[in-house]
Amino acid sequence: MKTLLKNGRLLDPSQDLDTIGSLLIEDAQITQVGPEVELDDATEVYDCEGLWIVPGLVDLHTHLREPGEEHRETIKTGTMAAAAGGFTNICCMPNTTPPLDNPALVDFIMDKASAPDAGGAFVAPVGALTLGQKGETVCDLAALKKAGVVAASDEGGPIQDSAVMLRAMEYCLQIDLPILAHCDDLSLSRAGAMNEGATSAMLGLPGMPRSAEEIMVMRNCLLSLHTGCRIHILRVSTWGAVEMVRQAKYLGAPVTCEICPHHLCLTDEAVGEFNVNFKTTPPLRTQVDIDILLQALGDGTIDCIASDHSPYAPYEVDVPFEEAPFGMSSLESTLGAVLTHVTHKGVLSPLETVRKLSTGPAQILGLEAGTLQPGGTPVAQVTVIDPSLQWTYDVNRTFSKGKNSAFHGASFQGKAVATFCGTEIYRDPLFDETRYQSVLP
Repeated sequence: MKTLLKNGRLLDPSQDLDTIGSLLIEDAQITQVGPEVELDDATEVYDCEGLWIVPGLVDLHTHLREPGEEHRETIKTGTMAAAAGGFTNICCMPNTTPPLDNPALVDFIMDKASAPDAGGAFVAPVGALTLGQKGETVCDLAALKKAGVVAASDEGGPIQDSAVMLRAMEYCLQIDLPILAHCDDLSLSRAGAMNEGATSAMLGLPGMPRSAEEIMVMRNCLLSLHTGCRIHILRVSTWGAVEMVRQAKYLGAPVTCEICPHHLCLTDEAVGEFNVNFKTTPPLRTQVDIDILLQALGDGTIDCIASDHSPYAPYEVDVPFEEAPFGMSSLESTLGAVLTHVTHKGVLSPLETVRKLSTGPAQILGLEAGTLQPGGTPVAQVTVIDPSLQWTYDVNRTFSKGKNSAFHGASFQGKAVATFCGTEIYRDPLFDETRYQSVLP
């Protein structure tokens, strides 16, 4: 099988490549890429004129919910949603039921993700930092790494005891395993429901102060500087947090960080009349935060963009605001939101957008992804993006079980229209059928 993607804009930060050209996938591998590609005897041809051909997108922060919470999401539905969003690699968080704190559960995840009826995207498990995610006893991280985890995380149960976090970092340093850190001082935020500020006061809702995030970002950055352990700060949301990351990098700490699309374009005012779809952790902040976070994204302080895909069953969010869970389903809206609110507004160039969504996150965790270089990945990982496509995000037409999204009904400009992970795993119905031609051998 030979699949030719021709006449597209090739964007690959790993090769500093930004040119019009073609890409050939042969027997599930990228064999040619560039302005000059042999066009003969292809089995399938896609005319990508006006489209971007980029490395498959990589998400460092996805909640697949399985095992134990299949009413919210499954590995199958989550990977199908990933493919529809343009992602070929996703890192699943460990706060499942039970948490991913032993090798048997890691094996379970990898077996389910590689099943023939799964969505086709690669799943990289992230192990729990402490047993049961109780923040007390550090897991056997060496055994977890041997089983296949790409990182360890306290996501969903941020470690409050600094001595425990220090031991975890010292352990991870010895085995070269990065930590994905959920930064939240629960003594300050536990009772809150949204950002502490004028809007929370007006609505009469308990607030979550920005200091709850910033204190833990500072602690984890200092421990990283002290130990030399690689740490990745999950979903920064305040200008103070990103400034601490900037200073830690300046001092030489091996720290990286991510941001989620909703923290780049939505403020706490969106909660409006207690709309639970806008309830996230960390909470939506202010326009001042957004402005500074956009600057930090543009200057490279923020290393990548992640979805923080957090699906819930409909009945779980059909409750009063204070009782609703935190998070939103976002794998299928992330790219559209970023293109609309970041790229098309000139914050990032197309090449830098691809770096934040693909090459950058792959490099942070050392994943075999984020490149169009022939032989650079186990199988071809390619996403075709229509940057001009106008569309409306509708949660009722998504693959994910989770329909909780702040972007339901939002108009976006730009969408993944085809995703390849070895072979084609997704082709959008909006993709012009005249662009695709199947040629019998």
